[in-house]
Amino acid sequence: MVEITEEEYKLFNLYRKIFKHLRPEVSGTYFICGESGEKDVNGLPEKITVCPAMGVGFTSVYKKT
Repeated sequence: MVEITEEEYKLFNLYRKIFKHLRPEVSGTYFICGESGEKDVNGLPEKITVCPAMGVGFTSVYKKT
């Protein structure tokens, strides 16, 4: 068995999360599918639209607070 450091474990979890959200049609996870409103100085929109899974017939809108 190979042992990894705490820092390596944190990096692994980050990459796992990125990979999971990279292919929502395979993983079945949520993804951002739209945006609306003006963008702030950081380029973030006022609202985003999130689809809970590929092929679902509805979305949810989240507003920046």
